[in-house]
Amino acid sequence: MINRHLPLYIIFLFLIAACNQDAKNETSGTKTDTARITVLTFEKQADTLTNKPVIIEGTVLHTCKHSGKRMFLVDGTDSIRVEITAGEKIAKFDESLIGSRVKVIGTLMEERIDTRYLNEWEAEVKEPETNHEVGVHTGAKGHEDQGAQEKLDQINALRADLKNSGKDHLSFYSIEAISFSVLK
Repeated sequence: MINRHLPLYIIFLFLIAACNQDAKNETSGTKTDTARITVLTFEKQADTLTNKPVIIEGTVLHTCKHSGKRMFLVDGTDSIRVEITAGEKIAKFDESLIGSRVKVIGTLMEERIDTRYLNEWEAEVKEPETNHEVGVHTGAKGHEDQGAQEKLDQINALRADLKNSGKDHLSFYSIEAISFSVLK
């Protein structure tokens, strides 16, 4: 009787071994180096995952009306927001996504703001006609239509944050989306 069921038993063992290997790979990162993160832990994990692939799920709080190239995810509280930017394969994030729960696959990016960056941005604001690279230091991406005084106020606030941080730069993290899907 054992001989008759031996082929089924062997197939069953292979299936169990394969499932266990897949589970092991997903948790150890050997199958894929994509880290699963949450909105609530994003800020704590961001510095260790810079330039690495990530998966995040959250509720869309806002999509940029100007370009559609950014959206913000929240999860349970609006006080923690994760910025998602559209990668080259994504035309835009439609406003109809607001309120939807989405899953985003992308790369965690860091933008560093230091004294040099702030000085260059201030020069652009004060003398835009003499600066050939206007727009490089726009501050709030997608909202370049701010007035000069608003930009200078933002620069000064960042200078104060930089000074209070005790570091040589401030880090702002976002995820550049490769793909996204709406969850049910």
